Amino acid sequence: MKYIFLLFFSFSTMGLAQKPCGYKDGLQEGNCKEFYDNGQVKNMVEWKKGKKEGDAIFYHDNGKVNAKGEFKKDFKVKEWIYYDKNGALTAKELYRNGDKNVYDNSFTATFYSPKGVAEEVSNYKFAKLHGETKLFHEDGKSVKQTGTYDNGLATGKWKAFYPSGKVQRETEFVNDKWNGNRIHYREDGSIEKTEVYKDGKLISTK
Repeated sequence: MKYIFLLFFSFSTMGLAQKPCGYKDGLQEGNCKEFYDNGQVKNMVEWKKGKKEGDAIFYHDNGKVNAKGEFKKDFKVKEWIYYDKNGALTAKELYRNGDKNVYDNSFTATFYSPKGVAEEVSNYKFAKLHGETKLFHEDGKSVKQTGTYDNGLATGKWKAFYPSGKVQRETEFVNDKWNGNRIHYREDGSIEKTEVYKDGKLISTK
């Protein structure tokens, strides 16, 4: 699963506070900007009562938008969109719990290929994979793999699929390790082989 830096931008309150910005009652207030060494704007973030509150835009050093979204009380909310240096869409994050996001920081992330088709949709909580995840074949529509994470660890039954939609493989996970049967299927639905694992180690094959 993808776990890349764009999901976890390091928004440094101290770093932004050192840039030209308004203050009210001793707290950071208004639109604050940070710059690259070449003078290009690095980011623009709205502040209110000392917290990030409102629209935010982050830029690559070539001036292209890197990410844009909205903050509420220092937390990312609603939809965040990410782009590469050429302006191509790379990912979206959807923070689905409104004010509750302050407590669990949960969101759904969709990752895109250079061709602009969805490669993966995964759920996160406390910056860790948590809940359902899906990978897609190159067409961005047919499912390649499905599974579930619990606090960053793969758990339960995972399935891999042929482009036709037929099940290719079923794997049981416990605490991010193969445990139990791992069944491989031919595309006609017949079983090719069954492997038995315990704590990630192969016990037998039939």
